[in-house]
Parts: sequence; C-alpha cells; structure tokens
Amino acid sequence: MAKLISVCTQKGGVGKTTLTMLLATYYHTTVGKPVTVIDADFPQHSFDATRRSELASIQNDEEIQSLYVTLYPEMNRELYKVYKGSLEELAMFLTDLKGRGEDELVFIDMPGTMNVKGFDRVASQLDYVILPMEADKMSFTAGLQTLDLFDRFREAKGADYQLFMLWNKYKKSENPSLMQGIENIVRERGNVQILEHRVTDSVTWKRERSTLFPSDKVKNLVGELNQLLNINQPVG
Repeated sequence: MAKLISVCTQKGGVGKTTLTMLLATYYHTTVGKPVTVIDADFPQHSFDATRRSELASIQNDEEIQSLYVTLYPEMNRELYKVYKGSLEELAMFLTDLKGRGEDELVFIDMPGTMNVKGFDRVASQLDYVILPMEADKMSFTAGLQTLDLFDRFREAKGADYQLFMLWNKYKKSENPSLMQGIENIVRERGNVQILEHRVTDSVTWKRERSTLFPSDKVKNLVGELNQLLNINQPVG
C-alpha cells in the first residue's frame, strides 16, 4: 500500500517545498522507490513549476541534458509523476492512490495555510506528517498551531497519521536552552516524535533542490525516515 507523506506547517518560508523535493527525488533516483508527488500548494504550485522549468532546460542546456541522459537510462526508470491541483480536487485522487497495492511513496506539498477548503479531507488521509521547526517564536507558534489542528483532524476524522518534528535551517549558534525548551513542550504532547537529524541552515539546500537530480544532503535524513516509516529499500 502507498504511504502518504507531507512536510507541513502553517508558516510560510520554512522550506517545506524544498524538503519535499529533495526527499522525493532522492527516494526515486537513489533509493529506487516508486514516487508520486501531489502539488497542492495553490496558487504558486512551485513544485510543478520547477519540474516544467527543468524539463525545458533539458532541451536548451547541453550540460543538464548530458546529466539527464546519463542518469535515467542507467537507472532504467522514468521520471516520477507530479500532479497539480487544489486540495478539493485531489482528495478523491488520494483515496485511489492510497488503495494501490504498490509499495509507493506519495509526497503531498500542502499549502502554507490550513484555512483552505479540502485541507481536512486531505490531511485525514495522510500516513506521516513531518513538521519543520525553526528555533524562533513565529515558527514555534505556527508549529504548535499546526499540531493542534492535526489533533483536531485526528479526533474529528478518525485519522491515523504519525507526527514528526524536524529541526530545519539549524545553526550551530542556536540557543540550546531555547531548543531544549521547544523540544520539551512538543514531547509533552505525547504524540509527536522529534527526529534526530537536523537540517542545517544553508543556501545550498535550495540551490540543490531538483525534481530530476538527487542531492546527498538528505542521505542521513532518509536513513532515519526509512527506519521510522518502515520504508523498505528495493532489492537488487
């Protein structure tokens, strides 16, 4: 059965689309898992826009074309599919995806606000929610609001997802007391697991995001997620 995963928070600019893209591409190209991406981040749909831009670059940029024709024939695999639409349009589509017998990873890039029609219907179908957290007041407040809403969805819709918190844009100069305080409050909720891996604050993360080519920056994060989400690596 397909696993439905979303990197999700109410605060914009925390890198949820970048993380989704890096994870989806790495799982597809490097781990070898079947992957589908749902771009429901209306109205910008930046995931879909990036895919379209990269496909155009294959035709116009010889260096990118060379990388593409080298990577994909060697893998004997096509590009993963990216579907674009509103949450309301995609709710029924997700039901069909989840019912597939394939061992597939479906990443849903949700809007930066939960005050969108259809959000609860899509959220209630998720299997795993990854909450990116930064060590600042706005991110922390938005994170708690996100967790509160998912708790309400769980109660109202009978959802059965697992929640994870991921330190994002982490700097070595962060106040350890502040981070520990945030972790303590999150742990007190009793239904959120804090990931050990921390995503560092670096412009290269966004620079290396791609729907075509993998980045090793998420290798350790993928390793941790494989264990926690029971993701089996293909044999051979």
